[in-house]
Amino acid sequence: MKRNKLFDSLKFGLIFLMVYGHTLQFNSGHIRDTIFGFIYTFHMPLFIFISGYFSKNITWEKYKKSFISLIITFTIFQFIYSLPLIFTGFKNWIIFFIKPKGWYIIGLLVWRFLFLIAKDKVSNVSFLSISFLFPLVIGFLDSEIFMFRILTFFPYFLLGAFCKEVSIVRIRNINKLYTIVFLVIVFISIYFIVNKEFLISLFGEDPYIKNYNTRYEGFLYRILAYVLAITVSIGIINVIPDTLGKYGSKTLEIYLMHHIILNFFFVGLFPLLNFNPNLLLNLGVTALIVITCLYLATFKIVKFIMSPLDYLKKIIVHR
Repeated sequence: MKRNKLFDSLKFGLIFLMVYGHTLQFNSGHIRDTIFGFIYTFHMPLFIFISGYFSKNITWEKYKKSFISLIITFTIFQFIYSLPLIFTGFKNWIIFFIKPKGWYIIGLLVWRFLFLIAKDKVSNVSFLSISFLFPLVIGFLDSEIFMFRILTFFPYFLLGAFCKEVSIVRIRNINKLYTIVFLVIVFISIYFIVNKEFLISLFGEDPYIKNYNTRYEGFLYRILAYVLAITVSIGIINVIPDTLGKYGSKTLEIYLMHHIILNFFFVGLFPLLNFNPNLLLNLGVTALIVITCLYLATFKIVKFIMSPLDYLKKIIVHR
C-alpha cells in the first residue's frame, strides 16, 4: 500500500514533539509550561486521530493479528522498562511491570475493539456523542478509573475513523496565514492562562474533584481541553508540510525506545556531568534521541520485537 506523505509527516512531527515534551519534564518555569501546554493540547489527540483514520476499515481478523503482535511488543518493552527496578526489590519491579508505560498501545487495542463492536450498531453521530459525554460525566464521580485517559481520548480516534479524505483536503485548503495567526493566538493565550489545573486537564485523567477546587471547574477544563485539541489539530494539519514523512513509518519504534534513551541521558549521564540542558538545547537532545531510535530500528532484533508475527512469517517464507 502506498504511504500517505501528509500523515507520515504528521506522525513524525508529532512523535518529535512528544519526545521534546518529555525532555521538558526536566525543566521548569513559565515559558516551559507554556511550550509544554501548547504541545500537549494537540500532539496525542492528533496522533490518536491518525490511528483512527487508518483503522476505519479494520476487521476482526486484522484486529486479532494486531492484538497478538502489539501485546508481544508491549510486554517486551514493559519488561525492559522495569529492569532497573529489579535492584530495588521484586515487589517494586512487579508493580512497575504491570503499570503500562506505553499506554498508547493498550489504548489503540481498546479503541479498535470498541469501534469494531459498535460501528455497525449505532450511528456515527450517536457513537461520537456518547464518546464525548461519557468522560465528561464520569469525571463527576469520586472514584478513579485505571487508565481513564484511554476513554477520554477515545473521541479523537472516532473523529479519525469517521473522517473522510475530502475533509482533509478542505482543511489543507484553508488559508495558512489565518491558521498561523490562530496558532500564535492560542500559544499567547496559553502563556497567560497556563497553570497546574490546565496542564492536568490535557492528560484526561482522574475525577474532577482530585485536581480542581470544584467538580464544575474540572468539567470546564475538560471541555476546554477537547475544544483546543480539535481546533489546534485542524491548524496543525493545515500548516504541516508533507516533506517530513521519510521516517513516519518508524513512529512506534521511537515511541517505545525513546524512554530508554531519554532516561540514559537525563537520569544517568546528565546528572553525572552536572549538565541540565535548557529549552533550546533540549531540541538538540530530542533530535539525538530520535536519530538514535531510528538507527536502532534498523537492527534485526528491534524489527522482530516491533512486528514479531510479520518477521517470523518472512523468515518461514524465505526458508
